[in-house]
Amino acid sequence: MPARRTFPRTSLWIVMMSLLLLAGCSGLSNGQAPNDLNGVKVVLPSPTSAATNGGTSGAALRQQLIRQTVEHMLSGMTLDEKLGQLFLIESTHKTYTQDVDNMVVGMHAGAMIVYQQNITDWQQLHDMLATIQAHAAIPMLVTMDEEGGGVDRLGNNNLAPPLPSAQSMAATGNPQYAYDKGVTAAKEMLALGINTNLAPVVDVRTTPAAIEWDRLFGNSPATVDRYAGEFLKGLQDNGVIGCLKHWPGIGSITLDPHKTLPTMDRTMSQLNSTEFAAFKGLLGDDPGMIMVTHVIVPAIDPTLPATLSPKVVQGTLRDKLGYQGVVMTDSLYMQGIAINYKLPQAAVLSIEAGDDLLEGAYDTYSMRAMIQAIKNAMKAGKITQDRIDQSVRRILALKVRFGMIPLYEPHVIRGDALRGATSPLAEADLPRGA
Repeated sequence: MPARRTFPRTSLWIVMMSLLLLAGCSGLSNGQAPNDLNGVKVVLPSPTSAATNGGTSGAALRQQLIRQTVEHMLSGMTLDEKLGQLFLIESTHKTYTQDVDNMVVGMHAGAMIVYQQNITDWQQLHDMLATIQAHAAIPMLVTMDEEGGGVDRLGNNNLAPPLPSAQSMAATGNPQYAYDKGVTAAKEMLALGINTNLAPVVDVRTTPAAIEWDRLFGNSPATVDRYAGEFLKGLQDNGVIGCLKHWPGIGSITLDPHKTLPTMDRTMSQLNSTEFAAFKGLLGDDPGMIMVTHVIVPAIDPTLPATLSPKVVQGTLRDKLGYQGVVMTDSLYMQGIAINYKLPQAAVLSIEAGDDLLEGAYDTYSMRAMIQAIKNAMKAGKITQDRIDQSVRRILALKVRFGMIPLYEPHVIRGDALRGATSPLAEADLPRGA
């Protein structure tokens, strides 16, 4: 078994930068400084100083620090560690077993999903997830489908009070209700150690026979965005990553991608005005992830399922709609994929399509086979190292953004060095006017 690698953890720099970034909401005025922290004095700028003095804004500085952290981590990772980050694994177990260890430690899995098969009770699930995270060199995205209604993993397993369905939230006519339910879900999930909700569903119902039924917020992009957007904000404002699904928008299908490969008989005009409009309308809320599922979209690609289609993922979601965050696949062993592709082949095609996080590895052997297929594709020149790095950057940046990975400390700044020409940071790295 390979030795467990460690990555940068909390330090004096993290404390200092956290204080700096919180200046706008802490009530500290321009020029005030907290107590010295082991010889480090932090001078906090006012919220407007950066704009008025030509410096870097707090948000821009934070993005710069996230990029810096990601690049530092990426530079020290092996290919195996990078590939592991691309996998969202699952397990049939309720405890930390050798099989789970093989995926988490041996193959460096970056994420996992919790299903009913993993749950006995609240304490058991909490302890299992804590143990898994304790073994992970890089903190994992721990995900669950907590939509509400029929897809309510916590409520259905008596781990929390029932969460209303999307349809029920929208039926209240009160978007604040959807926000409040997102807040509730976030707090319940975090208490268990679950940091990512594979919700909300932002598909727009265009037929009464839509397969998702009460999982849908409504019949128009405006309604969906109004309520799904508030649920998303409730999650992400409270530290849980949200995931819009199911790209490219499947409110028109009446067949289940778990059982077959449906075809979306929609024109480009219809897609742009309805399905794509709902997703595009929520990009301003900065969703942590978007999930793509298994349907044929003849108007874009009549051959490949959306999950495996560069035209649907890279060409449409990224290039046309502009989404540059993490794209994850729906499970690659669903029949929508499995009727034509084996897991290793689907893994390669997913990366070629532009997906970042691959769901479908369910044990040591399936994950190992998928990784080997990607390595073989790299050797054959079908997938480049740069393409792998692109996805790893997105995944690591998401983890840093939500506090799972601390900001990297490039320097320790002592005394009043923040204000002087001798500061180890370049001028552009820090807001002026303090």
